[in-house]
Amino acid sequence: KFRKVFPLADFMSDPKENMALLLQAETDFGLGLLRQQNLNESLVFSPLSIALALSLVHVAANGETRDQIREALVRGATDEQLEQHFANISAALLAAEKGTQVNIANHVFSKSGFPIKQSYLDTVKKLYNAGATSLDFSNAEASAEAINKFVAENTKDHIKKIISADSITQDLVAVLTNALYFKADWLNKFKKESTTKREFFSSADEKREIDFLHASMVHRSYGENDQFQVLSLPYKDDSFALTIFLPKTRFGLGDALKSLDSATIQDLMSNVTDTLVNIRIPKWKIEKELDLNQALQSIGIKRAFDQQSADLTNMADGD
Repeated sequence: KFRKVFPLADFMSDPKENMALLLQAETDFGLGLLRQQNLNESLVFSPLSIALALSLVHVAANGETRDQIREALVRGATDEQLEQHFANISAALLAAEKGTQVNIANHVFSKSGFPIKQSYLDTVKKLYNAGATSLDFSNAEASAEAINKFVAENTKDHIKKIISADSITQDLVAVLTNALYFKADWLNKFKKESTTKREFFSSADEKREIDFLHASMVHRSYGENDQFQVLSLPYKDDSFALTIFLPKTRFGLGDALKSLDSATIQDLMSNVTDTLVNIRIPKWKIEKELDLNQALQSIGIKRAFDQQSADLTNMADGD
């Protein structure tokens, strides 16, 4: 498997080109994580939320630990470009308007007595609007409750739980948290009376009847290539859109992902055109808990998970 590496010089010429390359690298990060998952099961996850949490670790890290995080997130960019990129994204999300609601909870929860450097706190506050709180991790129940309460308050009670007490272990020194809530109004709403029951196939052998949103013979942004049909549905705030990639081969997502890369995704998204289409989209609710440690290590972030070699000395002194 080959992955294009963008030389540093490529990121220093044109700001628009820089943004395109950063987005392409960030898309590669999301694809890398997606390929580690079981695609035979329903799945939902946010590469952006994971990236924002890793951005807090990146500020804390030094040496090879820092390099691996940077290369996984925005391969070929500098540390400064990573920081500015995700700081810009955080600011853009919080500036959403026209009925679009975005809530972000970035925070560092540290073990009582663990001396976090003021320089680290100042940096994550400036870049990502992240604060810090000291907790007594010996009381796992109270610590988990405090973290979940913070997340609930900062997502207006939309996200109520992000961690359980059994995740608070004796050797834990810090919990770097990101929670992201998104809700938006469609530019073109689906009519409630057009919602109909249809069969939804999870696999060739498994199906169930669920509600489908339906819009018949409407003009929407559509594109395709040999493998995918692409439909982009904008929200009222046109900085945001839901873009759906549907494999042309039924149940062929796993095979299609083997050759799908960020350049193809960006090309498809930028080349959708106004097209007369018939839309049916299943309504779903998916809750999924993922252990990302192995997935992140598989895409190159290894040192941060090694207690012997992880270098997080930008956060605190000591071993």
